Amino acid sequence: MSVISAIRGFLHTRDEISLNNIRKELWAVIIIFPISVILANMRHFDLDIEFAGFQSFELMLFLWGFGWLVLALFPKRFIFLLLKIAATISAVLLLFQILLTADMPSRLPGVQLSVFMAYMFFNGICCACAFFLFCFNLNNVERMAGIILLICYHGLDFAVFKTFPAVQKIYETWCGIAVMVFFLVLVFLFNKKTSEININENKNTNIAQDIKEAKVGIIIPLHIVYFTTMMMIHYLEPAENIIFSLPYGLGQFISIIFTVLVMVLLNRNPLYIWLSFLVFTLFGLSIVNYNSAAAQFSGSLVFGTGDGLGYIITIYLCAGEIKKSKSIKMYRLYCFILFIEYVFISGILSKVFNYFAESTHTVAFIIVLVLCSLCFLILPYLQKKLFSEDWTDGLSVADIPEYIPALEQAEKADKEDNLGLTPREKDVFALLMQNMPLKTIALELGITFNTVNSHYRSIYRKLGITSKGELFLKYKIKT
Repeated sequence: MSVISAIRGFLHTRDEISLNNIRKELWAVIIIFPISVILANMRHFDLDIEFAGFQSFELMLFLWGFGWLVLALFPKRFIFLLLKIAATISAVLLLFQILLTADMPSRLPGVQLSVFMAYMFFNGICCACAFFLFCFNLNNVERMAGIILLICYHGLDFAVFKTFPAVQKIYETWCGIAVMVFFLVLVFLFNKKTSEININENKNTNIAQDIKEAKVGIIIPLHIVYFTTMMMIHYLEPAENIIFSLPYGLGQFISIIFTVLVMVLLNRNPLYIWLSFLVFTLFGLSIVNYNSAAAQFSGSLVFGTGDGLGYIITIYLCAGEIKKSKSIKMYRLYCFILFIEYVFISGILSKVFNYFAESTHTVAFIIVLVLCSLCFLILPYLQKKLFSEDWTDGLSVADIPEYIPALEQAEKADKEDNLGLTPREKDVFALLMQNMPLKTIALELGITFNTVNSHYRSIYRKLGITSKGELFLKYKIKT
């Protein structure tokens, strides 16, 4: 493959992102996971609380991680019941936190800390249960909508709530109660009979083979990279005050605009978003190292943009691959990895930053530099094994019996001529050889015309042709 072809392949989309694919009847499933994560931040506690050498935000992460561990071990048939139980207990604990008086921490810090940790544990269970629905019930664009909703909250959290203490006080009390009530309504009104979940829970399946086929073994390291870089904000913002909340929050909104532009309007490869996450994060941390207000403001803006992009693409890929695998084991593996990240990786980072307490910004930059460098080194591998894959939730030609001979013909041509067609390109290629118009192909496969057109152009580029007549001459007549 030539350098130009490789670059074009790098830029080409393999996704199906169209607003037309959002099903209005599933609005509750789209927002249930974002709201469960939002509730994790609606807590009433003193950040100065410390226990066993760990700050309260670190204890929050530990207990939240243990909540995800429960779902890694819990039987699927009880997930809906567990969600209702955990949501009810979380509501009681959140109300109790809010009712604690302002001077309570100084008199009874153990009470506040215990309630806070219990709340985070049950909230972690809620998030894990909601993520189960989020993965298996939704298509790619619906999940993207939910993730963008969550990033909007993160932007508001930093740009408004953390910037204006008076607003934050209202947000952590009355807003917290309102959001929790809304979450409870969603949980108890959700009807699992209307769920579209189609999961393979065969205990005899080979988990190693499942991981290999589902590409989870590639996505999980990327998730760990994002989690580690995301943790930097917890140590930089309160420790040295070099991350400004307002520009950081604005950066979250910029990440949404960037994602919509790249993946929805331009219909480009999600690798764009991953690379942008690495570049923005590294560049942002390098800027804030300069001791000036202008540098810290602009660095916070860039770093916030990178963090938003990393969250969007990481959750998007993980949830999409779990859905595609149709395997409960993939979901449980993800829950276990979340447990490892929030308990062990965050614990290790805590010890590292405590040891280098005088230079946290330098340590943060070195950690992110190493991680980004490793990602750039394996970029060709990621492009080949992950980002060139088709993430579409639409039908495959193999699902339509009348077109299976055409698909076999396409696969034969791909193998004989070493074309390097992706699975979705083979589908489009097979239907093109049936002299089917692009709009009809889109209808048959349940994807948008723009997506079909993108694959159509990619196929012609790989074949070195410019018209359908050349396609028929080269393949249909030959075979």
